[in-house]
Amino acid sequence: MRWNIVFVIIVFLLAIVAGTMVYHNLEGWRTLDSAYFTVATVTTVGYGDFIPKTDGGKIFTIFFSLFGISTALYLFSLLGSFLFKRHVDEKVEQIRRAVKKEHVQKLKKKKIRKK
Repeated sequence: MRWNIVFVIIVFLLAIVAGTMVYHNLEGWRTLDSAYFTVATVTTVGYGDFIPKTDGGKIFTIFFSLFGISTALYLFSLLGSFLFKRHVDEKVEQIRRAVKKEHVQKLKKKKIRKK
């Protein structure tokens, strides 16, 4: 599962970099403005302070937003799953240790009673 998360993080970061470069070239925005718009798009924030003005920028945004938002949602769901599973596994291990400890104590009590 960890390699899957790493792969999706890499794809997501590459999408951010690619989106930044495309908007910088198509719209003529500064790199920071392009990165800002890219992140606002893939996180669905969309403040509206930057909007593509060229036809190429608008067409790219249509496909980029579908890909970027999907990738971001998939990444966040994988991270959530990973963290939840890790939390559950820790709780299960705590319960397992507690049950084992209780079982050992009961066995010790039985041995003491038999003597």
